[in-house]
Amino acid sequence: MSEDYGQTSVAIPADDILGEGFPLLPQQIVLAASQGALVRGTVLGLITVGAAVAAKVSGTGDGDVAAAAVTLGKYAQPGVYTLVCTAESAGAGTFSVQTPRGEMLKPLTVAAGYASDHINLTVPDGANDWDVGDVITVTVAAGSGQAKAYSAAAVDGSQVAALILADSVTVGDDALAAVAFRTGVFRRAKLTGLDAAATAQLDARSIFVR
Repeated sequence: MSEDYGQTSVAIPADDILGEGFPLLPQQIVLAASQGALVRGTVLGLITVGAAVAAKVSGTGDGDVAAAAVTLGKYAQPGVYTLVCTAESAGAGTFSVQTPRGEMLKPLTVAAGYASDHINLTVPDGANDWDVGDVITVTVAAGSGQAKAYSAAAVDGSQVAALILADSVTVGDDALAAVAFRTGVFRRAKLTGLDAAATAQLDARSIFVR
């Protein structure tokens, strides 16, 4: 068996990361900066989600939404989350929460911390209460598309395993061009960062671990 980047083929040692029995397809990638040393066989994810910001779109409520700190959950989607006030009350109120893809999440209560697998924030009360029909948006930026070491705890998209690093590299202060495998069969014991979730995610992408 040989490994081919489209230029030269080299013999694969018996203890290498590669297995047998499925076409091996490499691709050029860009590794996100400041990751340090990454070894051949590191499981990679892609940065598909960026920062999030909340803003008032319409209505009489004047809580300082722009100052609300928004953090993301593991299922955060790039695009616009739409929050619409569905019930009003002094110092409180309720908003519906819709994802960029149209799914409805659990309701949000004004002035109470809202936590979900998508977005987390507190919509503040103001001098003027939120009224039915008031609209707030939370815009989640798209990520860079760069690759980084897979982590199940990440919330930037790299919690989804997508690629296998082809060669050991050290990533310093700048992003770095590299090569990764997007299909193939790989030896489980030779991969770095693999867990059960990553195994299933890779399998769905025709990256098989044996």
